[in-house]
Parts: sequence; structure tokens; C-alpha cells
Amino acid sequence: MKRILSAALALLLLLAAAFVVFRRPWRGGYKAVRTVSDKAALTLIIDAGHGGEDGGAVSPSGLAESGVNLDIAMRIDALAAFFGVKTVMTRESEEIAYSDAADTTRERKTEDQRARLELIRSVPNAVFISIHQNEYTTQQPFGAQALYAPTEGSRELALELQELLISSLDTTNRRAAAQIQDTIFLMNSLDCPAVLIECAFLSNPGDEAKLRTEEYRLKLAAVITAGFLQNRGELSAIYGLYDHDLEAKE
Repeated sequence: MKRILSAALALLLLLAAAFVVFRRPWRGGYKAVRTVSDKAALTLIIDAGHGGEDGGAVSPSGLAESGVNLDIAMRIDALAAFFGVKTVMTRESEEIAYSDAADTTRERKTEDQRARLELIRSVPNAVFISIHQNEYTTQQPFGAQALYAPTEGSRELALELQELLISSLDTTNRRAAAQIQDTIFLMNSLDCPAVLIECAFLSNPGDEAKLRTEEYRLKLAAVITAGFLQNRGELSAIYGLYDHDLEAKE
């Protein structure tokens, strides 16, 4: 039953997005109206991985990860806002302001990661979702994968997201949710529920072709937003929050 509800919620998000959110290009385009109450609630922090001097992975045909990440993240932001979710973006453009003290690319990347960590830690009742793209040395690997931080609620959220990514986007995907490597600084420095989603493999021609379409990026955003909404009750319980309306729906 929960799987059916998740699929239905994803479809609802897709329909809402198709008719309301994405009628014009991002820059200067439609911005969803936020309808958020003043009471304590979860805040979804949406992280578009990489950016600035750190472009991330690049496909064989030249599709850069950082721009794809940002596009999907902005779609999640608009969809979440449409459903009354408080959101924070770690970046909203490809430009990142670095301090004069950061002289090298490595120092600038480190500075950016620490700035994101400071932002995340400053947000009460936070749930962190980071958007990335995968790559490999051969073309064979494909499919989305949710990776979770070693914090309360992260594994459960990742499991739900992974199931929804497979059932809604690609039932041939055999990847499973897994704990993030302990070498990933940001994900291992948080104290809130956190999931990093590798949405696709830029090194796989099929995955890359789908990522080049607005339709697929919207589907990814809708599924990820649906996964968050589906687990909002459990995530709220971690912080001792209680939403009467949410409880009634569940």
C-alpha cells in the first residue's frame, strides 16, 4: 500500500509541475508562491552538488554535472515550495563567491564545502538532500542510487527514495541504497538526516541522453520531492515536531 501511495504521490507531483511550475525557462521564469505557516516545521535543504570552479563529472559528449545538479535542485525547490515546504538552497547559480584567502582550486573547493556545512548547521529542523551525478570508467553502469549519512533518519529516507527512484523511473535498476563513504566530508559532518542522490551515470550514454531532457529532470525532481513528502512524518518525529494535518493524512 505504501508503494502505491508513493507512486501516486509522484504522479500527482508530475501533474502539478506540468501545469503550474515549469512553463518558462528558469531565468526570469515562473517562481512558485511559498505558502508556509509560522509554526515550527522541517526545512528541506537542497544541495546542488559542485559549482563554481568545481564542475564535477563531465560526460564524454561534454555535459557537465554541476549544471545538471543545479537544474534538478531548482526544480525540487519549486515543487517543494508548491507543497508548502520550507526550503533552503546551498547555491542558486553556477557562480560561487570565494574569499581572497583561497588561492588554489583545492582551497576554494574546501572553503565552499565548509560554507555549506555552516549554512546547514544554522538551519533548525533540517533535512538535507544533495543532488549529484555518477560516473565510471566504462559505459555499462547505469541508474540512480541514494546514499545516506550516518545520522538518525538518513537510512530510512534513503531506502524510501531508492525504492521510489526504481519503481517510478527505471525498474531495471538493481542499485540499492547504501551508506556514504566516510571520505565524503560534508555528508559525514552533518547532524541532521541527510541523503546524497547520484541521479544517473554521465558515463552511460542512455543515462546521459535522459539527463539532457527537461522531462527526465522534472521526473527526478518530482520523485525526490515525493520521497521527502512521503517521509515527512517520520522525519518530523526525529525533531519532536507534530503536524496535525500530516498525521491525519497518514
